Amino acid sequence: MLGEDLIAPCHCKGTQKYVHRSCLDNWRSTKEGFAFAHCTECRAMFILRANVPPDRWWLRLKFQFLVARDHLFIFIIVQMIVALLGVLVYKFYGDELREMFGYEEHPYGFYAMAVLAIILVGLLYGFFIAIICGQRINQRHYHVLAKQELTKEYVVEDREENTNVPELDPSHVTELKMLGLY
Repeated sequence: MLGEDLIAPCHCKGTQKYVHRSCLDNWRSTKEGFAFAHCTECRAMFILRANVPPDRWWLRLKFQFLVARDHLFIFIIVQMIVALLGVLVYKFYGDELREMFGYEEHPYGFYAMAVLAIILVGLLYGFFIAIICGQRINQRHYHVLAKQELTKEYVVEDREENTNVPELDPSHVTELKMLGLY
């Protein structure tokens, strides 16, 4: 049926009383602050039911792999940019660099020093940029992916249909408080 997934999760009245479960979960995963466990209009706490899957450790590990993948991707992109800049510097200032570092007497030393300089600058610059971008990646992954997974693990119950729902286990409450979601 069309209205099957409509629930009344809080104390709101009128047109705000019912909401699609998928819309509520989307709101809970994207809205900042206490919206994960509370209505942002009437401030009522949602009735949450823990639906934690037994393979939760695998989901957490997969999440960490996604974050590591993005860090590595940014690091490689930065290294490619530094290498491209090194090639451009060599193309436009190669003759001056050869004269400055004595290319005629030590051609292999010149190339070894140039390659070493590019690698060192690239590694340092890449590490710095990866750290800065990594912070943004972690924030994005946490807010988008982790909270979406948590909305599946902590389901909001309908207040009209479920009047005698047991409270969350203290370990779940502690986890949500630690994450700043409860």
